[in-house]
Amino acid sequence: MEHNSLSLKLWCAALAALVVAVAVGYPHGAMLWRNLATPLAGEREVLPAEALVLVDLVRQRGVRSATLSPRIADNRFLAQPMTEAIYPALVKDGGELYVSYAAEALPPGCRLLQTVKGVSIAGCR
Repeated sequence: MEHNSLSLKLWCAALAALVVAVAVGYPHGAMLWRNLATPLAGEREVLPAEALVLVDLVRQRGVRSATLSPRIADNRFLAQPMTEAIYPALVKDGGELYVSYAAEALPPGCRLLQTVKGVSIAGCR
């Protein structure tokens, strides 16, 4: 009886995978799974430009932490994707990078690295 239960679960899982592949519109189910298993897949399509620039700087420089200005932190449409995208780097006070709106003053000891769509990213040490 236990063998039949396991077999039924496997068939249901295979059927569910097939249904998902067809529903998404992929002619070959294997392509769907390959796309889902690809690291960083879809990152460029879903993250705002400001978050992408921050992610690139974090990865290129091996940054472990960033600080968001209070105004950026209050903007959930920027703060949330930035925080998620730079993981495992942390968002905390005194970070290696400082993210703010271009009109905001930079903290002492920080130098401007890049500005994109009105958001500035500065290196702080």
